[in-house]
Amino acid sequence: MRFYLYFLFIWLVSSCVNHKNDDLKYSPESKLNYNHQFSLSTEDNNVSLELSFQSTIKNRDLHDLILKALKENPSWHAKLAKLDLAKSKSGFRTDGSKPLSKGSIGLNQGQEKSKITNFQTSRTPRWESSAMYGWEVDLWGKWNERKKESAKFIEAEKHVLEGAKLKLIYSITERWLMACFLKEELAIATRQIRDHNEAHILHLHKYNAGLDDNISLIKMETQIKLQVLEHNRIKQDLDICMIQLGTLLGSPLDGNLSEIPNLSSLTLPSLPSLLPSRLLQGRPDILAGQLKIYAQAHRINASRLNLYPSLNLNLSGIGMSGDLSDGFEQWKFSGGPVIDLPILSPKRRTQLRIDEASLKMIDLEWKASLLRAVREIESATIKHQSNVKDFNISQNLVDEFIKAYQISDLKFQAGLISRIDLIQEMNRLNESKRTSLNYRSNYWKSFLILSERLGINWLD
Repeated sequence: MRFYLYFLFIWLVSSCVNHKNDDLKYSPESKLNYNHQFSLSTEDNNVSLELSFQSTIKNRDLHDLILKALKENPSWHAKLAKLDLAKSKSGFRTDGSKPLSKGSIGLNQGQEKSKITNFQTSRTPRWESSAMYGWEVDLWGKWNERKKESAKFIEAEKHVLEGAKLKLIYSITERWLMACFLKEELAIATRQIRDHNEAHILHLHKYNAGLDDNISLIKMETQIKLQVLEHNRIKQDLDICMIQLGTLLGSPLDGNLSEIPNLSSLTLPSLPSLLPSRLLQGRPDILAGQLKIYAQAHRINASRLNLYPSLNLNLSGIGMSGDLSDGFEQWKFSGGPVIDLPILSPKRRTQLRIDEASLKMIDLEWKASLLRAVREIESATIKHQSNVKDFNISQNLVDEFIKAYQISDLKFQAGLISRIDLIQEMNRLNESKRTSLNYRSNYWKSFLILSERLGINWLD
């Protein structure tokens, strides 16, 4: 008889195990490896692996603004709170591995009849108390896998937070550089209006002297009005840009433009050269996706181990009394090990299939994010390289206009041309400076986009 009982117990235990998956086939220890030859990649081992925003864009005023935003921006603090929420949720997932203990006491009045008392009516004890203790022993490592899942989940959320910080600092930088650009463009537009006013006065003198017709005056007045409209547009864009910058910082700016430098005074950053292994590993979204795969793999391992028998240690006690001062009239205490045998557990097997399907989906999404990252980095590289060439050409044009203005100034000093001709040459020079300033702004914009795509983040 004992032999049959042992046989029955072994059969019950073996039936709980999914024989198709005796070994845990998910070992989430693979590393990021994407075979693609990037335009920015280099094989020079002397290249620094750690790039930071501070080392790429060196401007103390901008760094102070970013530090201010990280301290005062409420949206950023809300994202920090989400990380604390994720840590709390991860603890909730593993609470089942901890011992559970609870107790209760209550007042309950009633009557009873029993054979022992010859069915005489008697009062039941008024006070009832109970206590319970339970703990699931981690025989197979199920809860250890759950803890690993939670740890990877928290790491993934940290990278999601890094992605939010990346977005914040580059949004601040973009608005700050736009303010620098608009301030300098506004100064050039103001000079152009002043020069046109001077030329208009000279044309008016020629008209009064009968040396010029009315057509020239009409053209000059029209040009001045168009430049005033352009000046007002730039001023409006600058005011809006300052408001947007203050919103990103978490507090309004005082509107003092003297603290905003001209865009031309900023040192242009150079295009980074990175090792192929660094090009994708700096992106928070890629790292977060990889860690989510690891977390899901640990979750599958835990679901698979949940198909095995589990051992629980349970203790319970009940006490009843008619009066708390007299002690317990009745009490009961029980405890011992309990083996949970999931012989037929469709819910657990369905959960395993759901987790495996989720891993497949997460893995495909991660691979899609790799392709998207490659496209974004390569597109940003091509755009920035094109903007660098355009800016260099525009700078050469400015140099040529400066030479032409210097020659015109010598002619004016020699009396070979009029003041009006010299002002017109100055207007052409200012227009070329505005054009070059726009290309300089495009240079900065494409560089910021490329740096953000590479994940060059702010290091605390």
